[in-house]
Amino acid sequence: NQAVVSNETASTASTTASTSTVMKNRCECCNKKVGLMGFKCRCGKTFCGVHRYVKEHSCTFDFKTYDRQNLAKQNPLVAGDKLHTRI
Repeated sequence: NQAVVSNETASTASTTASTSTVMKNRCECCNKKVGLMGFKCRCGKTFCGVHRYVKEHSCTFDFKTYDRQNLAKQNPLVAGDKLHTRI
């Protein structure tokens, strides 16, 4: 009985894995086949040529915060030594 259950679980898992690889080659919005020309967005999804733009697919990625963090890493705060003046 347990062997039958484990075989069914294994076949269900392999079927799920095969369908997920098929869905990678399709646009997330219109389900159009994109093949090798699919556009990968920063939100992690693949889109066709029409839906590749952020406004076309209602992207959930926060570009503003990402760019601010990127600028902060690239431009660290530079603080020089204080000048001592003699009177």
